Amino acid sequence: MNILVTGARAPIAADLAKAFRVAGHRVWLADSLRWAVASGSPYAESYLHLPAPRRDWDGFVATLIRECTRHAIDAIVPTSEEVFWLAAVRPRLPQSVNLRTSQLELLKQFHDKAAFASLATKLGYGAPENHVLHSRAELVQMRDPQNWVFKPVYSRFATQTLIGPKVEELQAIAPTLERPWLAQTRIVGREVCLYNVADRGRLLLHVAYEPAVRFGKGASIYFSETDDEALRRMAADFVEHTQFTGQISFDVIAGENGLVAIECNPRGTSGVHLAAQSPAVLAAALLGQGTALQTLSTEPRMLLGPWLLQSPGMIFRARDRALWARARDALCSAKIGWTQQLAAMAEMSWLALRARTSVAVVSTADIEWNGERMND
Repeated sequence: MNILVTGARAPIAADLAKAFRVAGHRVWLADSLRWAVASGSPYAESYLHLPAPRRDWDGFVATLIRECTRHAIDAIVPTSEEVFWLAAVRPRLPQSVNLRTSQLELLKQFHDKAAFASLATKLGYGAPENHVLHSRAELVQMRDPQNWVFKPVYSRFATQTLIGPKVEELQAIAPTLERPWLAQTRIVGREVCLYNVADRGRLLLHVAYEPAVRFGKGASIYFSETDDEALRRMAADFVEHTQFTGQISFDVIAGENGLVAIECNPRGTSGVHLAAQSPAVLAAALLGQGTALQTLSTEPRMLLGPWLLQSPGMIFRARDRALWARARDALCSAKIGWTQQLAAMAEMSWLALRARTSVAVVSTADIEWNGERMND
């Protein structure tokens, strides 16, 4: 098959390209960045430059359709937040193209943190209390903020999340009808991340891992698998209840009263770095060709570049050296060299400097979707 993997800015795109190629498919990578980290993958036929959907919707649609026709693409596998824009384009894609994700309305139910909290509560995995805040007046009514977690309904990488904040920290929050916030009971326990692949309600692949090292307070950059039947059952419950198709990931806290699903990303996440160690299994699941849930045995993986960038002193800490010794760098394993990694970091840093914001914020600025109407 001819596979188009979008969102080449995501490190997991390099692993997806390798998995599909090892499984005997031809792969193209695409993104709106010039030096996306996976763009130089030796497992891809070529890299396709797409207009940014958030800034040039018409150009994005036209270019995507043209490239799908030109390369006789059979399936599109998204990695990042471009998944929402792709779901909106679905009716205009050639009929021969299989977009490996669910319909936009279902994706929104998982992406909207308030809607997901409601779904999690319905399935028995919700926090004790969830309150959607639409104004400052509603915010100030929240007593004992140290017992709550506050986050925008549409947000990512925990860049705006406040965990048990002080009263004065809440002064920076300004919920509105257009940009509501979620106040959620603060849960104490072990945090686990779940990466799953499903097809029409069937859970085909599941990996659970602990975020041992984070980049800032957001995404994990060190991944160590953990095995728990209760976590598999939870993922299967969400997938079966919604008849979900595609990649779906959960952030879960295992507290004293059981599992609480605190967030969901209906797309790929870093669990791919673990799942890709069984490339044929991963490729089959992503294409909906698996017949039963696959249980994988994996070794730890890390993103060494971001880790060194954030904590160059890690080499002097015994704990970090021990973690480093146990894991392989995911990008190097996917044959993404340091030159390509540095080029991608440089582009992101330049974009952040120009926009006067952080790399985390700018990393999704041109592809993120916050529930607004799309121009289709």
